[in-house]
Amino acid sequence: MQLDRGNMANALTDNFMEDLNISLNTVTLGSTIFTIFFCLFEIPSNMVIRRAGPQRWIPFLMCLWGISTACQFFLKDRVTFLICRALVGMFEAGYIPGIAVYLTTYYKRGEMATRLSIFWSTLAVANSVAGVLAYGILHMRGVAGHAGWRWLFLFEGLGTVLIGLLSFFLLPEGPTATKGGLRFGGYLTERQEQIAITRLIRDDPTKAGDTSKSVVSKKDLFKALTSPKVWPNILIGFFGLLPFAPLTILSPLIVKNLDLGVAPLVSNLLVIPGYVISLSIMTFVSWSSDKHNERAFHGALASTYYALCILALAVLPEDASKLSLYFALIFAMGGQTCWHPVNAAWIAGNTAPVGKRSIALAMYIISVNACDMVSVNLFRDEDAPRFITGFWILFGALLLTIVLFIFQRYHLMWINRKREEKTRYWTEEDWRLYNETTKDEGDDHLSFRYSY
Repeated sequence: MQLDRGNMANALTDNFMEDLNISLNTVTLGSTIFTIFFCLFEIPSNMVIRRAGPQRWIPFLMCLWGISTACQFFLKDRVTFLICRALVGMFEAGYIPGIAVYLTTYYKRGEMATRLSIFWSTLAVANSVAGVLAYGILHMRGVAGHAGWRWLFLFEGLGTVLIGLLSFFLLPEGPTATKGGLRFGGYLTERQEQIAITRLIRDDPTKAGDTSKSVVSKKDLFKALTSPKVWPNILIGFFGLLPFAPLTILSPLIVKNLDLGVAPLVSNLLVIPGYVISLSIMTFVSWSSDKHNERAFHGALASTYYALCILALAVLPEDASKLSLYFALIFAMGGQTCWHPVNAAWIAGNTAPVGKRSIALAMYIISVNACDMVSVNLFRDEDAPRFITGFWILFGALLLTIVLFIFQRYHLMWINRKREEKTRYWTEEDWRLYNETTKDEGDDHLSFRYSY
């Protein structure tokens, strides 16, 4: 997914704009259109996945966005470019929230941050691999009379289609249905399946009635959209990941403009260390968060590192050395997604039942992508090559993110304390009467305690 989504950054170093006769503003418009379609189809896709089954829906989406990516080989002008970006965004929309919900059917609340970091680490790995692949494929300029960026879109798109087709036969429906396709006897024995389900229910009793085909109801949609416990995490995603899109899309171009004395295509290789640092920090923060069962302070501290790196890009003087600007950019890239799995795991663990959780995770992925529409437009042609104004705005957004992490911690602590005070002296009869008469369910139930 990240190869197909992020290959635009690599294409920009191979005269992509000149070949199509478009400007950087058109490229940012394409990114905005991608994001609009990505956001519009997030929630509908996460509602469909519960009915169609993840083992079918996820591979189906992969094939569709792979085909859309490969079709960019045939781009002719501004219009075809914008149409293709819309299609890629539409078909990629349901993948990330779908995978996040899918993982909750296998892992306990205290295990999700590490698992999601493994999932999102593929983003950093993909970006690193993308630089190497792009360096090789872009040298195909002239083969069959086509530009190197056309071959880049074609090969990476067809690779996604191939993996999507294999996934139809390899991806199981859930922990109790791992047989079939190329899985033959299944990934788990009957006893292992029983253990998997038992440990999930002991950790979160709201999963007792969950199946991969549980339908998301209108009530689930309404409760997720109106939950005051979800929205601080949604805002964290929006403001905290504002720097992600411009750093990802424009980093090779920024390095190219630094004129470090290397060939333009080498710029794709020079940004790889940033993704390696990002992978390392994200893995450690997620592991530590699960180990200590703590979310807010891990997110706040990681955001502080990110903010300081962005600040460096804003305050370095105009006559700063090229190497100092380069290293500031690389370390800033290292903070891009360092707390992202922690926040997603926080939402997944604090939202129940599964229908509400599906919508909440889709809302979160919408927020982290909707911010792209704002962030990429902070970096305009007239501000090149330093984009200082944009970096100052991103620094302010990260300061707000830190405040939101701390607020959400004490907000949830307050809710837990109020519930504890209300039910402290309840007898079994009080609980029985409450369960028989209440409309509270999932995380709204008075027995539910939020993690923070």
